[in-house]
Amino acid sequence: MGLWTGLQLLLVVCTALTDADFVCNHCDCYGTTINCTARNLEHHPNASEWPTDMVVTYVVMDNNGLVHVTQYPPMAVLHLSLSHNRIVRIDGEAFLHLPNLTELDLSHNEITSDNLIADVFKGTYAPDEYKPLTNLHILKLSYNAIHMLRSDLFDHTPNLKILTLDSNPFKVLDSATVMALSTLTYLEVLDLSYTQLMDLPEYLLHTPKYIRVLNLTGNLMTRVPAALQHTHALEVLYFSDNPVIVLDHSSFQSEMPYLRELHISNMPNLTFISSGAMSKLVSLQEVYIGHNHHLSDISPDAFSSRKDNEESEQWPPIVKLDVGHNNLGALDRHLLGHWDVLQYLNLEGNPWVCDCENQWMVSTLLPTVEKIVQDQLDSLECSQPDQMRGRKLHELEVRDYHMRCMDTAGNHPEKDGKLLIGMLVGVLLAIPVTLILLLLLRNSRFGSRFFSRGPAAYSRTFYSPTDSAEH
Repeated sequence: MGLWTGLQLLLVVCTALTDADFVCNHCDCYGTTINCTARNLEHHPNASEWPTDMVVTYVVMDNNGLVHVTQYPPMAVLHLSLSHNRIVRIDGEAFLHLPNLTELDLSHNEITSDNLIADVFKGTYAPDEYKPLTNLHILKLSYNAIHMLRSDLFDHTPNLKILTLDSNPFKVLDSATVMALSTLTYLEVLDLSYTQLMDLPEYLLHTPKYIRVLNLTGNLMTRVPAALQHTHALEVLYFSDNPVIVLDHSSFQSEMPYLRELHISNMPNLTFISSGAMSKLVSLQEVYIGHNHHLSDISPDAFSSRKDNEESEQWPPIVKLDVGHNNLGALDRHLLGHWDVLQYLNLEGNPWVCDCENQWMVSTLLPTVEKIVQDQLDSLECSQPDQMRGRKLHELEVRDYHMRCMDTAGNHPEKDGKLLIGMLVGVLLAIPVTLILLLLLRNSRFGSRFFSRGPAAYSRTFYSPTDSAEH
């Protein structure tokens, strides 16, 4: 009986050792990292299948066929990635024994709103206190099937700083979702890009007072959301790839004193940025307005502002400006207060009009920013008028070329040369033709009579006998 008990105990120990080796037999275990990327795993390891003889701080299980996430054993994991699987279910308290967890990546799965519940993120309970996942700062839920958030979803993750919800089919942020987000007091980065939103709820950003970066790229917004006026610390706004047609003085309704970076590129319908459109963004340092293929005009005072009782204009301290690959024919010298402080400027891909209104670009702007646009010089060329098409702007500057303006009829004087040459050719052709006609006329019956008579004959020719009889 003692022998049988011993054998059973040995079997249990061997089984335990075999289970503990499961993860490292299928994945790479080195240092403090377990890397299970693309190992064709179809089931999530059980608690007994994780190694017990190493301190694990980094776990990667990306690109597998995992569907169901079970509870992890006690580990010192800081970073856990389960991206690019087919996860639809996560057990409650799945991360209960990972108190040091700082970053959790659940992106690119099939998680739905019904399966994403607060208990998933539940922390441990001590006899005298509740310990949520206080160290979890980064949660990635991008590319799932989430259309709303439960109002209590983040009850166990109070210190989230970065939350990515991009590429989920929200369409609208309902009251439960707004309530859930409002509990994230310390949130700094919120990604809502490509979530099919047409607008933001007015008070969405009122409670999260520390949001520095907001990504609204690729939504269906036809105007800048009024909710932005409630931001407290916003520094970077991504608003590209939205169907806005015009940006005007009402687009940014209130000052955002900390906003330093603005992205409004790849706007399929944007045609015009009017006066005062960004005049309230007084701290802008980086502005990216590129690849808006219908944008043909940016008002000279789109950025500038003039305070009451002051004559002088104020511009934000822009040091990086991208206006490349738009439909701009001209750029006004007054658009920015100081072109000489730019550290980055993109002018490529625009159909520049080479006339006197753009002379300053050739004579002043290019020499000023030559160092930072050096790699663009060969691509900056005239598109209009026809006589200038294809000419390089920097070559015109080198040759000290002075471009001419359109005349009062709206024509470019560059066409005058062809007109004058045409007139001269016409005159030169008219002289021999006239001589030939005169010679032919002289040799005709009437011409011979007309040219063979003297002055008296000419007079008699114009009087008939009838005329004489009347006198």
